[in-house]
Amino acid sequence: MKPAKPKPQTNALLWKKFHRSRNSENRNALVEQYVPIVDKLAEIMARRLWPRVSADELASAGYDGLIAAVSSFDPKRGVKFETYCRQRIVGAIRDWQREIDPLGRSGRNFERSLNHAEERFQAEHGRPATSTELARRMGLSLSKFSKMRKTVMASHCVPLESTMDRFDEGRTGTMVPVDEGPGPSQQTERELIRDFLTRSLKEQDRLIITLYYYEKLTMAEIGLVLGVSESRVCQRHAEILDQLRVRFSDVPCDLVA
Repeated sequence: MKPAKPKPQTNALLWKKFHRSRNSENRNALVEQYVPIVDKLAEIMARRLWPRVSADELASAGYDGLIAAVSSFDPKRGVKFETYCRQRIVGAIRDWQREIDPLGRSGRNFERSLNHAEERFQAEHGRPATSTELARRMGLSLSKFSKMRKTVMASHCVPLESTMDRFDEGRTGTMVPVDEGPGPSQQTERELIRDFLTRSLKEQDRLIITLYYYEKLTMAEIGLVLGVSESRVCQRHAEILDQLRVRFSDVPCDLVA
């Protein structure tokens, strides 16, 4: 007869040990218990970012959020750790995505100015602007404008090549568009609005809003993340919107738009 394996410590016991000692050994033991949450979140979020980013890359960023969540969690807040850590994991993943933005702040600012100039010119003249006209409107030399525009366009594409293409030196990969995310300034504005709208919500409700409106996950995917049914997510989402409508019923539209 094989000797019985030692029974793994329960999460409650691990938390008790960690809060008493605050040492890295107990912290790491807790982190290992919740790694599946990171992996599941990374896999779901990677579906809309592939092929630019893999689930493994997102998980690597998410682990930092998990470690931070374990270190800072306060059970006295009355929030389940699973709910609290999901919020921190998603935040860490989104921070990492901003860090690897190929354009950077100046590139995103140029892109935003370019879009604005194109829209204004089209509205004023009823036709698309030429590169010379756009460069003049943006106060740039044509050579600098062309270089920055080429950089922006390249950042929206990734090489799509088959296995045969990789071994055929005479062929180049086809460029296909990828999802364009908001630039740093837009991202900051979106997050300020989110924080303003959701500051009175429970942790899980804030996570539902973040995953649905900011990470573009479906109700079914959010259900997988939270460990509840899709119908329950839909129900809770509707309740959250009703709560926000009541809260902001007397607030001027320009403050919440």
